[in-house]
Amino acid sequence: MKIILTFFWIAIGAVLLWFFAKNLGQHVNIWFFTQTYENINLVTVIFLSTLLGVLLGAIIMTLRILKEKARAAGFKREAKRLNKEIEKLKSKLDAVNKELETLKEERALQKTETDSTGEAPQTESEV
Repeated sequence: MKIILTFFWIAIGAVLLWFFAKNLGQHVNIWFFTQTYENINLVTVIFLSTLLGVLLGAIIMTLRILKEKARAAGFKREAKRLNKEIEKLKSKLDAVNKELETLKEERALQKTETDSTGEAPQTESEV
């Protein structure tokens, strides 16, 4: 991929040099808001316009990258918080499952006692 990118930039540079060579002897007038610049070399105008466009694009791209990195960091924080919550819920579920197993064992024990004596064990309300 780096090789393709390198060839791309070399091609862009070659096209710019060719374009500069074709327009080397030409001069233009520039009206920029209230200022007038006369007899400016066209190569200079093209070079400065290209440079300004590249710099502006780089600044915009940098801002987008920073925004996306901040967004990704927010997602990572949220994922960490949710993972902690999941762990808490798993521990609660384990505790409930252990309690359920204990209750099932007690119930099975009561059932075996009932089966062996033939009558139901007395509860506290009957005593």
